[in-house]
Amino acid sequence: MQIRLEWTGGSAFPVRTPSGASVLLDREAEAGPSPMEALLASLAGCMAIDVVLILERMRTAPARLEATVSGDRAEEHPRRFTRIRLAFTAFGGAVVPDRLERAVQLSFEKYCSVLHSLGKDLEYDWSATVAADAP
Repeated sequence: MQIRLEWTGGSAFPVRTPSGASVLLDREAEAGPSPMEALLASLAGCMAIDVVLILERMRTAPARLEATVSGDRAEEHPRRFTRIRLAFTAFGGAVVPDRLERAVQLSFEKYCSVLHSLGKDLEYDWSATVAADAP
């Protein structure tokens, strides 16, 4: 896997992937996510992808899944994440609470490569909720 990033001035850093997709990282988080915001988004995306795939295999996929992630950072440099909180909410479909919780647990413990690439001393909290109806 190889990513190309090229800085040409300012605070933005265009990133291009092998597939041709692109994202704009911005150290000021104005024109695009900051690298730390992108890391949280990558974690949420990785786990959400796992959760949907697992629920589809269980034949209990939701109509929609929402993931919210937040992180606390160290006060001193390097200002790494020290704690991350993830919340998954499933809407509609055939999903049931215990299967949703199991899917999140499997992603957390076994499948999410982004999470398992982060420091082992990070603290995590996660929750999984099935909403009554889609907003």
